[in-house]
Amino acid sequence: SERDVQSRKRSFVQSLEVIDNLLQQQSSDGGLYLIGSKFSYAECIAAPWVQRFYVTMPYFRGIDFQRDILDDNRLERLSNWMREICHRPSCIESKCPEEEMIAACKRYYVSYISPGASGTL
Repeated sequence: SERDVQSRKRSFVQSLEVIDNLLQQQSSDGGLYLIGSKFSYAECIAAPWVQRFYVTMPYFRGIDFQRDILDDNRLERLSNWMREICHRPSCIESKCPEEEMIAACKRYYVSYISPGASGTL
């Protein structure tokens, strides 16, 4: 139901707010990253998931991750952090092709396409 969708979206945003707050705390010492001013293993581990949000949310859920989640909820630090990850040369070089991300989602965990989303199963 629409109420369930909104409840899950709120829960998702609340989880992202925790990361945004952590990044805000790190910025007090000039750090842009999860553990300070240097790109770390934490970002390396997060990179594939960050990249997937931007690909799979529009395809399967009809949600523009940047606009509908990050911008609409004023998650500025998280948005900056994700942008840094997505634009880092090593992350660009190692990024899984988008069609492979979508195929993997279809194979392993997506069984429902939200109304209005562009994707197909």
